[in-house]
Amino acid sequence: MHSIRVKIMTVTIAAIMTSILALGGIGILTIGMESDRSSAEKLMLISENMQQKLNAYLDSIQQSVSMAMHMADDALDDPDIVYLGTSGTRQQVKQLDSALGRHCAEVEHAFGSIANNTSGVVTYYYCINTGYGSSEHGFFWSKLDNGTFVKQAPLISSELDPKDTEHTTWYYSPLKAGRALWIGPYKAHFLGERWTVSYVAPIYHQGFLLGVMGMDILFDTMIDQINNVDVYDTGFAFLMDRDGNVIYHPDMEAGEEPIQLSPDLDAKTLKRRSTGDELVRYNRDGKLWQLAFCTLSDDHKVAVTVPVSEITASRRQLTLLILLVAVVILAAFTTITLLIMNALTKPLQRLTSASQRLAAGDYEVELDYEGKDEVGILTRAFRQMRDYLKLYINDLSAKAYTDAMTGVKNKGAFTAYIDRLDRAMGEEGQMEAPAFAIVIFDCNQLKRVNDRYGHNAGDLYLQKACRLICQVYDHSPVFRIGGDEFAVVLQREDYENREALMAEFKRRSGEENVKAVQPWEQVNVSMGMAVFEPGKDEKAGEVVTRADQLMYKAKRQSRTV
Repeated sequence: MHSIRVKIMTVTIAAIMTSILALGGIGILTIGMESDRSSAEKLMLISENMQQKLNAYLDSIQQSVSMAMHMADDALDDPDIVYLGTSGTRQQVKQLDSALGRHCAEVEHAFGSIANNTSGVVTYYYCINTGYGSSEHGFFWSKLDNGTFVKQAPLISSELDPKDTEHTTWYYSPLKAGRALWIGPYKAHFLGERWTVSYVAPIYHQGFLLGVMGMDILFDTMIDQINNVDVYDTGFAFLMDRDGNVIYHPDMEAGEEPIQLSPDLDAKTLKRRSTGDELVRYNRDGKLWQLAFCTLSDDHKVAVTVPVSEITASRRQLTLLILLVAVVILAAFTTITLLIMNALTKPLQRLTSASQRLAAGDYEVELDYEGKDEVGILTRAFRQMRDYLKLYINDLSAKAYTDAMTGVKNKGAFTAYIDRLDRAMGEEGQMEAPAFAIVIFDCNQLKRVNDRYGHNAGDLYLQKACRLICQVYDHSPVFRIGGDEFAVVLQREDYENREALMAEFKRRSGEENVKAVQPWEQVNVSMGMAVFEPGKDEKAGEVVTRADQLMYKAKRQSRTV
């Protein structure tokens, strides 16, 4: 039996099976891509709808204050309104008091008409700068506990402590900025410590600060609007600040400290104006979520998020249907093919089995048929391909887990290492969990080096830091896990000497910085170390998170020094 051409003709039926699998795979892939695109558009549409509603609300307040500002400017044509400071005579002060009284009365009347026609406003006010030289303080109206505005005691600027930023930001922030702006949320002492959002504007006359006017809304008003949004089954809307930190979601109380949404999300992504059509996903509480957000007029971000499992529910059902049809078709053609394949020779069966093992990654498979027919030629070709693949895969595996620039292991290798630690922690019958610690390093000011001296200098900056990390932690695996971040996993002797190694790294980095001539020759690194705590840490990732948080804490402290 020296020819198998006739038999190969029958094997072409197997091509039909491959086609079915390929078409099914393409169909599933297409459905997945379309589902992802559709979900991103849907979440973005929900976010944009909320943005439009909230912006219409915020813009009406901003326009109202702007109108009041123009009216205040128009009402400053009285020649007796002149900055006196502390040098005015009694007669001048009296004339200024009288003029400012008329000015405030005119503005108060106009501002009240505007406020009564602006939805959601709980206060409007005009706080005169006591340093201008007058005893006039302006006016303050509130309807926090009433259906209509009630005049309250005016706010006195001289009693506002600039150090008490939590309560006086409404007055000092517009002075610092020199323009009208949104403030908050903050605790308003004049509203019973309620969390408040304000649009405030400084009023200047002849180059001197005359006062600050503004309107307030309760932060709860914004919260009420986003709480009414339905996002799939269990998704929800929430608010973030301009840096992407969560300032409110349904499980938070208004005014709680901002929290990080997820360490998976890049800070640059969260600082953008919106996610647009981009598919943004992250892990939180062991669940995969999808996110979309837009930026409001006051620079807050309104965001929506939903578990990915809810988005992919219909896709999974359709995928199962496609797989079921494919299985039925494959079963039919497999039966036919098996009937034909029974007539094939034993060497071809052995070659088929070996090729399947080779395709599955078994590069030690034996290919020992030495016949002179086509099967023998094909066996020798497979043997040669097996040897080449073995060399290629080994080389590729080494490259896949190595960072090209620094030569240390990359983020993929770090993820695999953490997975191995998780498996070791979860092995049944293990008497004691492995002792280890994780150190996270962040190269400070990389962006400044790149921007001022170029990316080549930035690469040298990273390589210098990486070399020092490898020298100090020479018994531990070092990983580059981000553009300017490195990680080290400490075990055994490095784990026992972890505090000493950390001190040595700080000492040696200080020595390098003293010797450095150029900024990229420095080793300016923030670091944080966390130790695995048995009984508390269920996953190695929790240790990574703590180390990362400690690193960022050190980074913030270094900025305040």
